[in-house]
Order: sequence, then C-alpha cells, then structure tokens
Amino acid sequence: MRLFTPGPVSVPAPVLAACGEPPLFHRGAEFKDVAQRVWTNLRTVFQTVHPVVLLAGSGMTGIEAAMASTVRPGDVVVVLEHGRFGERLTAIAGIYGATASVLRVPWGETITSAMVTNHLRTLDRIDHVWLVHSETSTGLTLDLEAIASTAHTIAPNALLGVDAITSLAIHPVLTDAWGLDMVVTASQKGFACPPGLAAVSVSSRAEAHMRTLRPVSYTLHLPTVLDSMEKGLFPWTPPVTLVAGLDVALGMLLAEGMDHVWQRHADLTHYLHDALQARSLNFFGDATSHAVTVVKHGRSTEIKTALAERHGMVIAGGQDRLQHHVFRIGTIGWIGRTDIDALMHALDDVL
Repeated sequence: MRLFTPGPVSVPAPVLAACGEPPLFHRGAEFKDVAQRVWTNLRTVFQTVHPVVLLAGSGMTGIEAAMASTVRPGDVVVVLEHGRFGERLTAIAGIYGATASVLRVPWGETITSAMVTNHLRTLDRIDHVWLVHSETSTGLTLDLEAIASTAHTIAPNALLGVDAITSLAIHPVLTDAWGLDMVVTASQKGFACPPGLAAVSVSSRAEAHMRTLRPVSYTLHLPTVLDSMEKGLFPWTPPVTLVAGLDVALGMLLAEGMDHVWQRHADLTHYLHDALQARSLNFFGDATSHAVTVVKHGRSTEIKTALAERHGMVIAGGQDRLQHHVFRIGTIGWIGRTDIDALMHALDDVL
C-alpha cells in the first residue's frame, strides 16, 4: 500500500534501515552520541537555540506534556480553534483546570491577527495562548508569524504554545525569531519517520515558569526530561530504534537545507492543486496547508475505498463533522511529482 495520508507518511529507506538495526543500550556511549546529535539537529530544524525534548508517544503526548508542565487551575488559556485539533487544545487545557477563552471560527475559515487582537483585548487576564499552526482536519494554515507578534504585543507575559505537528519541517516555523515558547511536533509528519516520538521545544521563559510549579504528572513533567538531557540521558527508556531513525531523518533534512525543504513542500502542494483543479475538484476551505489538501466530494468514502482496493493507494477521509464529505491527500514524506501523477491516474480511474 502506498501512503498519501497526512501521517503516517512514506518513510525513506535509510530511515527504515536505521530503525531496523538492533536496539542500542539507552545508557551506553553509542546511544548517548546518537541522542546528542539528535538533540542538536532538532534545535536547527526548530530554528531555536533552546532545548528540544523528545518523548515517547504521539504528538498529542507532546502537547499534553507542554500543558501539564505549565498550566494550572485558574489560568486563562486563549485557544484559537479552527478545526478538530484546536478543539483538543481546549479540552486538554480544561483537564488541567484552566479556563479556556476560545476564539473559534467555522472549519475551513482562517483566524487573522486582527481577529486575535480583538479577542485578546476583551480579556483582563491572559496566561497562555495556544494555536494549531496547520490544521490537519481542514487543510488550513494560519499566519503564525503575524499572530505571534500580535499575542506578544497585547499579552507580553503570556506563554505562546504552538501545535506544529503538521507544519514543522513543512512550513517555516521560526521558533526563536517569532518568540514561540513551546512548539510541538511528532515523528510521523515532516520528519518522515515512523510514529512514536513527540518533540517539544522549550523557551527559557517557559522553562523558568514550569520550574516554579509543583509537578502534576510523572512522565509528562518536562523539567524532569530537561534535567536528564543535561546529563546526556533520557529519564526513562526511550524507543531507541525510533531515535536512531530520527537521527538519519534529521541528517537528511539538514543536508537538503530547511529553505529547500519548505519550498519542496510548497511546490508539491501547488502541483497537486493544479492537478485537482484540472479535474474540476473543489477544495474545502482556504486550502493553505502544504501538508494536506482537503477535497470536497459527496462520494469521498467510496473514492477512498476504491483507491485502496483497486490501486493500493491510501488517502485519508474526513474527520468528525467532515466524515463522508471530504477526502484528504497528504503531501508529506518521501513522495514527489511522479507519485502525485500516479495518484491522479488512479483517481481518474476511480472517478
């Protein structure tokens, strides 16, 4: 089966080979060298000089760790909701006792910095601002730079958290330049690795804040992870084979160059959009993500099933309220124009 989903994605052979090597001892010198290289290269990909921690788990594990380490009962968390994963941010903030002040727009519509300005100015207290940069459920990407600038101007003391699970190593995400306090991603998206790792960047002020708080979690307490990193260790056994694969994947990204990586995803998305429009297929919403394109179609479920059964190609269906109304095509991972051409040929047959 060939994956055209927004995660997991097609993984390059060198990464698969590294994951298939015998596991290293997580306290041994060889693995420590791998870990140090991974932590260093993550900072480059995240565009930060601050630490980027690795956690075993999904991207949601990373988001929950970030909130568990910084959010406490009584905090006001502003959440920008423009899809399913923004709704999850609101739910997690509530679990940790915060009051969520939600700026919500209909799925497929964007949230502008002007809208954020108006919303923030209505609030007397703002402790955190969280948003999904690229919303996997709708195929829409926000102007993160502009929104971050707005948030820092109006609420300079608020911590800014970003779900960049479907944007990091796909779109530009300039963590330090844009003043992002915590940025979260996962291994199975822009890194083109198998699922199982979350990565969270931690700014100096986010770290200072979380160290003033009593832990409310054991494995999700980021200061514990940061303290172990200082010693060149993980606090508990990590998925060493996935870390080995990530080591290779990061090396490939940096060898290509991040500017080229971002442009490659943009070019492939535009190529896909041209092909879909040539077939008179309509996008859902603004279609600004370079990770996933969401297509409206009344027979989307049948199309998805037929592509898999007749051509061995896997695309994603709609989520929640979009189920049976759209199908989603990922442009992440080890794919190129020839893969898009093959998918379009199969789609022509199915249609």
